[in-house]
Amino acid sequence: MSTELRRARTAFLSGCVVLVLGAAVAVFAAVDKAVALPVGAVPVALLFMVVGVLAAVYGKRAEWAEKKAKAEREWRTAIGPLLRQWPLPAVRLTSDVDFGATRTRHTEGANPYVPRAADRPLRYALGARRFVLLRGESKAGKSRTLAEAVRHAHPEAEMVLPRDAKAVAELSRLEPALPLGDNAVVLLDDLSSADLEQLTSAVLDFWAERAVLVGTITTARFESVLRTGAEVGVAARAALARATVVDLPFELSEAELAAAHEDYPDEIGLTDRSSIGEVLVGGEELVRKLRAGRRDSPAGQAVARAAVDVRRAGLRRPVTPAELTHLFPKYLERITVGVDPSPDLFAAGMLWASAPVASQVALVRRVGAGVEALDYVVEAEADAEMPDFLVPDLLAITGPADAYGIADAAYAAGKVDLARQGFRRAMEDPESLAAAAFSLGVVLAGSDDGAGAERAYGQAVEAGHSTYAYMAQVNLGFLLLNRGEVEEARTAFQAAADSRPLERGPRARVGLGEVLMVGEEYGEAEKLFRQVLGTEDPFNRAMALHGLGRALAAQGDVEGAREVYRRAVDCGHPEIAAWARGALGEGGV
Repeated sequence: MSTELRRARTAFLSGCVVLVLGAAVAVFAAVDKAVALPVGAVPVALLFMVVGVLAAVYGKRAEWAEKKAKAEREWRTAIGPLLRQWPLPAVRLTSDVDFGATRTRHTEGANPYVPRAADRPLRYALGARRFVLLRGESKAGKSRTLAEAVRHAHPEAEMVLPRDAKAVAELSRLEPALPLGDNAVVLLDDLSSADLEQLTSAVLDFWAERAVLVGTITTARFESVLRTGAEVGVAARAALARATVVDLPFELSEAELAAAHEDYPDEIGLTDRSSIGEVLVGGEELVRKLRAGRRDSPAGQAVARAAVDVRRAGLRRPVTPAELTHLFPKYLERITVGVDPSPDLFAAGMLWASAPVASQVALVRRVGAGVEALDYVVEAEADAEMPDFLVPDLLAITGPADAYGIADAAYAAGKVDLARQGFRRAMEDPESLAAAAFSLGVVLAGSDDGAGAERAYGQAVEAGHSTYAYMAQVNLGFLLLNRGEVEEARTAFQAAADSRPLERGPRARVGLGEVLMVGEEYGEAEKLFRQVLGTEDPFNRAMALHGLGRALAAQGDVEGAREVYRRAVDCGHPEIAAWARGALGEGGV
């Protein structure tokens, strides 16, 4: 108990005691008229009672005030790690750097904005939509363009600057909720697949009622999310499906280039094949510096490549000096031999890597207590060979909270064994448990470990995450169906179907249709497949076409089956299209 609260309670109790004494004096005087006090019994009793009431009221109000102050302190402690700024600033008072723009030699001085063709559609989207993403290549100018558009569309809005996407999810569960006015903007800068996994339907629904979510994503990451297949990364793809996406071209148009030359006459690198951001940060010069590091500073190249590679390997936060120190000897050995990776050499390498070029931007920069490589360089080195030791070492020296992003990147790169290891590690983090358990189930099922996949899907269901519990039930149903456990599969599919409406859960109905096909209930299966054809999900529409064609053929409706097969050929799903072409060909219907 705090000193202030103890004093408040003491005052309250003292007041109560004095009040009781005053009441006792009054009662005693009323009963025994013979009592004679110097100033009279009644005035003394009234004085005691008044003092008692005042002390008790003061004490209680002080206690309430202290409890309120304590709750406020606890609440501020809770939001402190989640927000970059508190109190929330107005949008018009935020800087380009707040939006994620890289600090250059122009930042503190004349830093004019070059209008882009994307400005108009982006500003319209910000005024009409609740979740808007600006997509483009690294250093296309996304952060600066977004900053200008948000300031134009919502200048007086409160600006929520979360630490990361995980903080956005945690803020949606905060009690009491973050106090926001009628107009607020939440920034999600430089999103990755792992970040998008945090933006579940519940999180997006929460913010859609309270603020406009805005963010940036590189084209490479956007396409990577869509390439991960039909299962791993399903929440990330669902989040992207809810976003209004505006594209920002990397190259400058003729009008944009002319404006850029006028505003930045000293930047000779501006051409119709460059972006403003690339030139202002000295992107090409930094890449040349990194690649020349073997000659100029092997230790510096080792530090910079380690910082670049941990980003490529899925570590979303800045890498700590201790983690870099652990990786430094192995990277140095790849560059040169016979050199002692001493602390002094590491410090010299860090100095070289963090020294800015002419643009005043460096290969790596300090971010809080950590170090982060420039995103342009990370993207430029996307195809460089990554050492085999990196992911195992990262999983060993980082915590479970980092493991999901690392495993997700490993899976996208086709490193299934490392992905499996990473997802197991990520299951130790309560925030990642559901996604990691589901993803592990997918990996194990793909490795023909049906029993392991079943256990992992069961853990995902138990975690209670709306998206992953549903998907785990569905995948469990298909796993059981393929094993011939039809009734068990029916139970799993039905549980998934009951958990959400058709438009949000078509795949469970596809699974139920497949169960009915096994039971030769072709008419009922046809009804379910036709229901799914009315949804907007292209993958499940294709699955439904696959089932409907078979159901119609089984019922003798050859012409109907042929029509469905022709639609399946054009469905856009290569496997189902190939199957439909085979069904229409020789030996088919």
